[in-house]
This record gives sequence, structure tokens and C-alpha cells, in this order.
Amino acid sequence: MKTNINKSVKAFLIIGIISIGVYACIVQNQEPINLLSTKTFDKTSKVNPPLKGVDIPYEIYKVEANTSSVLTYHSGSKILIPKNAFVDKDGNLISGSVDVKYREFHNPSDFFISGIPMTYDSAGVQYHFESAGMLEILAYQNGEPVFINSQNQIVVEMASKQLSDKYNIYQYDSILGDWEFKYKDNAGLAVSESNMNMQQKKIRNNELIVVNEDKLFEPQKSNINNFRFNVETNPAEFPEMQIYDGVEFEVVDGQKEFNPNYCNFSWTDIEISKKQNSENYLMTLASGTVSHAFEVQPVFVGAAYEKAFAKYQNLLEQRKIEQRQIQKQKDSIFLLYAIERDAQVLFAKNRSKNETEISSTQNVILRTFNISGFGIWNSDCPGALPKGAQFAANYVDSTGKKIEFKTIYLVEKGRNAMFAITAYSRLYYDPSKKNILWAVTSDNKIAIFKEDDFKNIKVANDKANIQMKIIDKQITKAYEVKNILEI
Repeated sequence: MKTNINKSVKAFLIIGIISIGVYACIVQNQEPINLLSTKTFDKTSKVNPPLKGVDIPYEIYKVEANTSSVLTYHSGSKILIPKNAFVDKDGNLISGSVDVKYREFHNPSDFFISGIPMTYDSAGVQYHFESAGMLEILAYQNGEPVFINSQNQIVVEMASKQLSDKYNIYQYDSILGDWEFKYKDNAGLAVSESNMNMQQKKIRNNELIVVNEDKLFEPQKSNINNFRFNVETNPAEFPEMQIYDGVEFEVVDGQKEFNPNYCNFSWTDIEISKKQNSENYLMTLASGTVSHAFEVQPVFVGAAYEKAFAKYQNLLEQRKIEQRQIQKQKDSIFLLYAIERDAQVLFAKNRSKNETEISSTQNVILRTFNISGFGIWNSDCPGALPKGAQFAANYVDSTGKKIEFKTIYLVEKGRNAMFAITAYSRLYYDPSKKNILWAVTSDNKIAIFKEDDFKNIKVANDKANIQMKIIDKQITKAYEVKNILEI
């Protein structure tokens, strides 16, 4: 019979990929620009539309504060406003009529017109956003701004034609002039029948409430005849166990890789990871070049087990109550969103060419924004400056006269990103891509350098003239900009 040894080993677990602010969204094969070692960019931190008199217009909706509303934008996006979603500056609930202003930005033309900064700083590195869609939502009562009730947040389901799952959700901080990371964008998992099996939402008292269907971890009692390890863990790495105290890891029966003598040795590193398709975990003991791996399972001893199991039973009962409530209202939820989907299709069919943001509902997914505060929100993936070619650029007009600009805008066609370059003595671009470059003149005109112009660049001694074509036309509408840029 084995002797019970409770070897106390203190170690923080190393599991998976470490997240460091920008997550796993950096575009492959591109290097970020280190702000400490380059002067290529200056941070443009404030919203400043570059073309005077041209901006993306708002849709304005009138809603009643004490009832729930579902609004449909002309792109097919939905704005879900629960009852009592609005408060005043002192946090008091608002009643009566509220004006909601809403608009979206889906492509580099929109980003340019809006003047919203599309750069993100992390750990001394400046990245450029590649966007899956950006929105701005505001609300007023009698001309005065109102605020969101933290207990009844607004949900926006934005229609997006960017189908990748590489994006994060950010909110723009208008005070600091910077973006704040909020959470990973779960692409396509909007409130709909298709994802009801993964994440259910219910309406209770006219409020949208998310129900978490993650499986509850059931505490297991330790076998006193088995070896176990008391390991200090980071609860964030083990969400299934973070609600319990006193968890230990017990060696699973029949582990040939385990030797009782391991408990008497001082290991320099302990790693635990969840084993795929199993309730068990894999523990690795290491010291120098020596390592041993074997299966363990989380267990509780004595009073810790009694306490953990009682908590498990309470949580399980709460889940059962919630599920019964969900079932009662499931039919009404499906009906509500079926109506909204029909409305979305109708809007998509009837909107005109210059008013639409998305040409059809085909290949469109819904991206969910949990709006905790009014302002600008973005589904973005931080990326880096294009590379492949660079030189000292001299910008001139058709006569060869040098032109000075505040900002140069570069776009690779097919990539939903715009590079706003404010210190542009050198031009960076990828010759293998279809590029377009433009700027705004001092007299509010667009100067453009098109795709074919890039093919004719002649670089000598690391220098080249960039001859910009100035569009001699008064621009007053957003769609006119899109036609000029052909993006």
C-alpha cells in the first residue's frame, strides 16, 4: 500500500499562450514598428475629419427610455436597447423620449472621412488597425447627453463582411485620445438561432441577460491511498475551478511515469495543462535536463471537499432554475429575432447603391458589441506597416512643384486597413500589393497617387518623386470620396 504523502510545492502554472495586450492578432509575417526606435509616425490621437464639410452621417432614432427597443441600421445591423438603459449624469434613471444617434464605418474610405485615429499603442509599439467594422453610438434627451445604465447595457449586432476571427473589441477613449482593449471578438456569435446552443440569451423584465452554459466542475474527494500535490495556481488559468478553494492535484491510478520518490525531490519547475478529451490534467516535473510527466486529477481533502461540494450543489440548483426560465421564454426570443432577420433582409434589398454599407446579406456575419458606454467602438486586429520597399519620398504636383501635406494615407486594396502617416519623409509599401496613396491639400482637395502610378515609381539614390494628381472638384458627400479613391 502506498503511503499518503502531501508534497507541498509552490509554483505558478505555465499554460497555453501568454496574452500581452494585443493578443494573437498581429498579422503574420509583419513586424511592428517600435516607437522608441523610429520617427516614422506621430500619434494622431483626436478625432479630426480631414475633409471640411464631409463626414459619415448619423441615423437618428427616437426611443422610449422605459421600454425595450430593437433598432435596425441600413447596413442590416441591429441595436438592442433594454428597458431602463439610460441614466443622467448623476446616475438617475431617465424616463421619456431619448434620441439615439448611430453610424458605422466599414472600409478605408469611411475611416479616412471620419478622422478617427486607427493606431493602437502597446508596450512602446505602435500598431495600425485592420478593422472588421467600427461604430459610434450617442444618446441625448432635450439636447443633453445621457449615459448607459451599467445594469442594462446596450447590445449592437453589427453586420460585417470581414469573416475572420482574428479581431478584438476596443473602445475609443476621447479624453486620453487612445483605444482601450475590451475583449476578444467572438466573430459571428451574435444573438441568433444559430448560436443559441452555445450561448443563450433571455429576456426578463424586458432586459437582455446572458446565460453562461459552461459545464460546472464537480468537486471530487481525494483517495487517501494516492499521492497528491499542493500546487499554488493562478485561478485565471483554471476558470473551471476558480470558484472553489483548497484544490489539490492527485496522481491518477496506474501512472507508470510516476515514482513516489518524486515527492522527496526539489523540482525547479512544475507545469500543469488540461489534457484534451479528458477530465484529467498533465503534470510535468522538471529540474535541469530531467523531466517527468504523468496524469493527475483535481481533488479536495476533508473539510475543503465538503465546502466545495456544497457550493457546487447550490450553483447547480441555480443553473436549473435559470434553464427553466429560459425554456419558458425561448419561443418568444426566437420569434423576436426571426422578425428582426426578416427586417434585415428587407433593408438589404431596398437600400440604394450610395446609401448601403454592405451590398448584400450574403457572406455577412454579426459581430456583437456589449456597449458599456457611449462613443466609438471598433472590432480590430492590430497590424504593422507594409514592407517590401521604402525610400525618401518627395511629393509634387503635375508641374513638379513640391506639395506639403499634414497626413498621407496609404491603403493596400483587399486589406481593410488604412495607414495614416503624419511624418512621411520615407514611404513604406509592399510592391506586390495593389496600393493607393492620397492626401488632402491646404484648400480641401484630394491629391491622389493611384495603383498604376506605383508601377512607374523610379527610385534613384534612395529617393523618388511622387507626382500627385489633384482632384479639382468640390467634395460634399461621403460617397464622392469613395468613388474618387475607388475603394
